[in-house]
Amino acid sequence: MGRMHEVNKLNFDLNLLRVFDAMMTERNVTRAAQRVFLSQPATSHALSRLRGEIGDDLFIRTGREMVPTAKALALAPAVRDMLERLTGLLDGTTFDPKKSTTVFRISLVDMMEYLLAPMFSQMIQDDAPHIHFAIQGYESSTYQQQLSAGLLDIAVGLSEPTSPSIYSSKLVTFSPVGLVRKKHPLTRNKVGIKEFNQTPRLKTDLRTGVNHEASHASSHTPVDGRDANSPAFEAIYRTAHFFAVPLLLASTDLLLVTSDVVAQLLCAQYPLVTVPLPANYPPLELHIFWHQRTHNDPAHRWMREKIIISARDLSVP
Repeated sequence: MGRMHEVNKLNFDLNLLRVFDAMMTERNVTRAAQRVFLSQPATSHALSRLRGEIGDDLFIRTGREMVPTAKALALAPAVRDMLERLTGLLDGTTFDPKKSTTVFRISLVDMMEYLLAPMFSQMIQDDAPHIHFAIQGYESSTYQQQLSAGLLDIAVGLSEPTSPSIYSSKLVTFSPVGLVRKKHPLTRNKVGIKEFNQTPRLKTDLRTGVNHEASHASSHTPVDGRDANSPAFEAIYRTAHFFAVPLLLASTDLLLVTSDVVAQLLCAQYPLVTVPLPANYPPLELHIFWHQRTHNDPAHRWMREKIIISARDLSVP
């Protein structure tokens, strides 16, 4: 019996300890899943298996938090130390962010460059002063090929990958709102579907990352629950330059559908206001993408975690 127990220990799945370590840090199954780049059901299943192996509940739900048991608290330091040692052994080298001179090539949708880049750049400046970034616009039609060819290290956008060699994880979800100038016609009365459909749109190419040109077209597509910035809606003005957005909105009767976070930040800096959307628009759900080739690279894992942490902390001051 003792010999069988020893064999079981040798067959222990070390990935379960990664889930345990993430749970100790996050105290939340959803956030732990994002941290280890697994789905929430897979993380819950791993946690269930680990409870069976250890013979302890490990985490008990208390309100919205998963509180570690005494057994989990006792295991946590040894598990963290073992994972760090094992990572260094398997990688051959230990990644030191303070000494690294890695150049990360990152593709971001314009909204995330506006929101995210300053936040994680400041974070990395403190922890990794010699790391460099090459930031470029997100192209939904080419980002997978660029990741596969090694032209990109990380991409952040809205479209799901189709290649099995491209990994992804949900990054952040925003609520969509309308953004217009102060004293815009939409701010004067209760906005109905008819008035909303007749309002000229500004498109930032946020959802597709293509069609980078200014164009004029009619705007008569009815509101039916689809995003007014999606290709289904024809914009009267289209721009690929996010810096032009507040200036265009402030000086015209154009309407932009964007995230609530971006809208509130722009409202604090420009004479703009938000208006509620009259239809059930889907949320703006952003994902982070990387290639299988860099999945276990310590520098890339570190960079992905920095982006995920920064995105989680996004909020309006």
